[in-house]
Amino acid sequence: MADTLTGRHIVVTGAASGMGHAAALELAARGASLALWDIDFSAVTAIAETLRQSGSLCIGLGVDVSSNAQVEEAMQRSVDLLGHVDGAFNNAGIGVPTISLHSLDEADFDRIVAVNLKGVWLCMKHQIQHMRSRSGGSIVNNASVSGLVALAGQGAYTATKHGVVGLSKAAAVEGAASNIRVNAICPGAVRTAILRHLEQAGITDTALAAMSPQNRIAEPSEIAHAVAWLLSQESSFVTGAALPIDGGWVAQ
Repeated sequence: MADTLTGRHIVVTGAASGMGHAAALELAARGASLALWDIDFSAVTAIAETLRQSGSLCIGLGVDVSSNAQVEEAMQRSVDLLGHVDGAFNNAGIGVPTISLHSLDEADFDRIVAVNLKGVWLCMKHQIQHMRSRSGGSIVNNASVSGLVALAGQGAYTATKHGVVGLSKAAAVEGAASNIRVNAICPGAVRTAILRHLEQAGITDTALAAMSPQNRIAEPSEIAHAVAWLLSQESSFVTGAALPIDGGWVAQ
């Protein structure tokens, strides 16, 4: 595997499971030094320890991305421990039960907006401030296919992911002069824990797979490959994109 990220120092949020975990493994394999953030401190520190034993410079931090104070502190600790940060995969996110928009509780709506949308904004806020003081960097935000199309019964989730696409595009335009690239990825059905919200509503793996022409569910590692490319200089002229990684779902 090419060491396309050697010398890069990257933050990964939501790194304890799913796409965040897969990205951490992929980025480390490509030579990156990592600061892994997750609200599950014990899980993320265990992953960081495993990567250190494999020879990677890696730290694990417990962070609730909906808290400005925690994000600010985590960013400072990441810079202190890694030396600098020039990349980020803002992946942390949550789902809500599949339910009609008018039936959703206000508390559930507020929580998903706080994590999925405000959390991405807070992370970018502190990452960009740091990157502007250096020679730039690359940020990838996880928006989901529902940042491009609507999912019935997932109105709040869809709204937050559309918001992530918009934030990413605005940040890309603002950051270009400072050599900061910002892109969003829009995965379709990926075999992660968040699919349980759909499965609990009776949406089977077969039905999820049938939403894409490839007629399958992706593995987290497939998303990680795209994240690694967007964080590397191989994608140096790509910014402001919302990249579907969905087996053709939104092309139909």
